[in-house]
Amino acid sequence: MTVLQSDLAETGRERVVAPLAPTVVMPPFAGRLVPLVTVRDESYVLLVPSLTAMPVVDLRHAVANLAQDRERIMAALDYLFIGF
Repeated sequence: MTVLQSDLAETGRERVVAPLAPTVVMPPFAGRLVPLVTVRDESYVLLVPSLTAMPVVDLRHAVANLAQDRERIMAALDYLFIGF
């Protein structure tokens, strides 16, 4: 899971997350809505359409920071919620 919620909005007991899927097991459909990201030198598809809330207690330690992918992630969220 990838936490998409801002550190500034860390209130309550849940965080907004989206799953990651290795590109080797996904069909080649990565695009604006499902951007490619890299974690520990491995490629993943960020499944933005599968956003959900998850209890903080179920989240383990962070393994990567996707700040370098911010523009693609924000574009996917814009596309999901606004349509452009």
